Amino acid sequence: MSGKRRHLPFFLGALLFGASLLRALDALPPFGDYRGTYGPAILVTMEPLRHVQQAVASVTFDYRGFDTLGEEFILFAAVAGCLLLLRRQESEVAQEPVDQTSDRQWIQPAPAVLGLGVLMFPFTLLLGIYIVLHGHLTPGGGFQGGVLLATAFYYVYLSGEYDDLLGMSRDHTVSHLEAGGAAGYVIIGLLALPAGYRYLHNLLPLGDKGELLSAGTLPLLNITVGTEVTSAFLLLIVAFLRQVLVIRKEKKP
Repeated sequence: MSGKRRHLPFFLGALLFGASLLRALDALPPFGDYRGTYGPAILVTMEPLRHVQQAVASVTFDYRGFDTLGEEFILFAAVAGCLLLLRRQESEVAQEPVDQTSDRQWIQPAPAVLGLGVLMFPFTLLLGIYIVLHGHLTPGGGFQGGVLLATAFYYVYLSGEYDDLLGMSRDHTVSHLEAGGAAGYVIIGLLALPAGYRYLHNLLPLGDKGELLSAGTLPLLNITVGTEVTSAFLLLIVAFLRQVLVIRKEKKP
């Protein structure tokens, strides 16, 4: 088949996809014109049922709590699969990895990068903790705060050495935290079953709306998700850096 004939199916497909996309965009309701039925029902019921002031947390951990449980274990399985693929191979134990860029000079980190890493670590860490703990009061929560917390530890690598970051993942502490975060969500939901309630039914006092200790089990669920997301991304960062930097460290004089 010639090159022009090969391009013809692509252009026809792109034209059909573009026309379908434009038609779908034209059919969208105006911005702010919500026509669903669940949105108003959630806004009316979330305050008397959970004493929360923003709908995202109540939807994520209450109205669709099972979906969040599934998303959490999708992340858990994805990280486990990546770590399985990135594990040390038998051939790597018997034979040291070969550096394919031996003619490239080792680049010393700039002082500005080191200083920025030291400066950003505590601020990013505190911001991540704040977002996780206030996930039921403000937009954010365990997923967003967990990514920020993992990013904070990445600054440890930028401002120090790989060993500083690797030291945090030794003794399987981070792996245990990831498993504990995933298991914590399951256990909090199961605690309601012996009392005759449904899974994830709230058993704690709801407190006053807008207070840190309010919304029942929602803050605890946010903490479990934040713990798992932080640990999962930290494990991935260490695993990827181990693949790259083990060779580069040998270039140091």
